[in-house]
Amino acid sequence: MLIALVMVLAGCGAELRPAPTAQVLPGPGRPATAEAAGIRVVAQTGVWWAYPATLSSVVTPILVTVDNQSDVPLRIRYADFALVSGDGRRFAALAPVEVHGAVVDPGPPPYAYASGVFVTRRDAGGRVIVLDGFPFDPFFHAFPGATWIELPTPDMIWLALPVGVLAPRTNVAGFVYFPRVPRNVSSADFAAAFVNDRTGATVATLTIPFVVD
Repeated sequence: MLIALVMVLAGCGAELRPAPTAQVLPGPGRPATAEAAGIRVVAQTGVWWAYPATLSSVVTPILVTVDNQSDVPLRIRYADFALVSGDGRRFAALAPVEVHGAVVDPGPPPYAYASGVFVTRRDAGGRVIVLDGFPFDPFFHAFPGATWIELPTPDMIWLALPVGVLAPRTNVAGFVYFPRVPRNVSSADFAAAFVNDRTGATVATLTIPFVVD
């Protein structure tokens, strides 16, 4: 069943950055890593560069690299990735086709809430319900350059982490999309479970600690 993401307004979630205890790598995008049993995973936040530019206002895109230096083929599935909050809540990864709704990209000028995002959903009768982050702002709504962007976009699908089987001595990279973490959460661990595709046994479960700004 497809999952509809409904966000009340832009900024209702928070941003992730590696915790002080995380193993951080040099380079842009705050890359953090964990490794066990010959498997290395790198998670980078804040590096979404594609369309729509406002995607991080409705989901959390994390660029994930999996390097399989073990001797077994690994099963790569979105269901095996999650953000787990400090109080135990689990925010499971979403396949790109599970991200539904639309965002508004207002375009220029920059003062007209350039990062503003609205999200829609459809009710049982097929009618569109708009959740408006700025319901009383006449300047935003009067701006003629605003456009609707339906989700998922082709970029979201094309740049997503490929799922399937990762052979030994190979690696794969792509974006994994998570629901926005609420602002009342102070920390969340990126968790990834890796399964032997031949036997179904868990090879390793890797976690990377993040804090929520």
